[in-house]
Amino acid sequence: MRSSIGWMAAGLIAAAGTSAMAQGEYIFRDERGNITQPRGDHSVARMWNEVLLDGIRTDLARPTVHARNLFHISIAMWDAWAAYDTQADTYINHERQTAVDVKAAREEAVSYAAFRMIEHRFANSPGSVQVLGECADLMAQLGYDTNFTDTVGDTPAALGNRIAATIIAWGLTDGSNEANGYANLFYEPINPPLLPDFPGNPDIIDVNRWQPLALDFFVDQGGNVIIGGYPDFLSPEWGQVDAFALRDQDLTVYNRDGFDYKVFHDPGAPPMFGAEGDEYYRWGFEMVAVWSSHLDPADGVLMDISPASLGNSPLPEVDEWATYYDFYNGSDWSQG
Repeated sequence: MRSSIGWMAAGLIAAAGTSAMAQGEYIFRDERGNITQPRGDHSVARMWNEVLLDGIRTDLARPTVHARNLFHISIAMWDAWAAYDTQADTYINHERQTAVDVKAAREEAVSYAAFRMIEHRFANSPGSVQVLGECADLMAQLGYDTNFTDTVGDTPAALGNRIAATIIAWGLTDGSNEANGYANLFYEPINPPLLPDFPGNPDIIDVNRWQPLALDFFVDQGGNVIIGGYPDFLSPEWGQVDAFALRDQDLTVYNRDGFDYKVFHDPGAPPMFGAEGDEYYRWGFEMVAVWSSHLDPADGVLMDISPASLGNSPLPEVDEWATYYDFYNGSDWSQG
């Protein structure tokens, strides 16, 4: 049953929400957290998706974690909606409910399921104050009591809480190591951290392997300032996480130091220094240095690289790389 609907749960909940759930208004907050104008009539699924996206914007830059959050919260909303349908397949929480007002029941169940999921997943986020405040505001706007935590009974609120509890419990066993902050359990970088304040890289062990940076602090893509240390390699073990839209026939398993690294749709090894693709490794390495010299905050040249301006630009074949990239002058300016 999972394989038949897993890949489309996120999309279907939005589509189902617009047609089968009562409409409402979602209050939008600006970057400072101030409430601005309503964004218009949207389903409750859309409203909770907006809250979730705000939580992602203010959280740490960890796209794998948030891909999982998006999927799991879409499951929660889908199962809440599908519980009141006699034919729709559920995904995790398999039960059927009846209601006199199905639209209202679905809206309430969806809201409690999404609220509990976001509350749990973003409790320790750097932006928790904002996103949890948005959650509470939206529940109040919809007329629901956030203090209702019961999971027993046939009420839509209890159903939503129960669905969230089921998915939260599943998430603690799905291979993501959520309980320990998604920390890597087996992967260790082979190279010592690079010290960017010193010339050269004399301590590197293997130039074909990833190397962390030793920084006094760094600012991630979410704008969060991280003091000391260096960013970890993000989710190298997540081939072990319960997935969706991925098939076993597209899986390759690599074993290193007794641990199985599962790779779906493996494109093969990149160019390697001193091995196959050595010339491309050297060429790319040198080009990064040359192109980095073009980065000047005083250079006001802008380029719109969106498909709307340039059209589709398919990637070149390997033997076309040298003509596609302008080694000395910078990025390619053609129509593709």
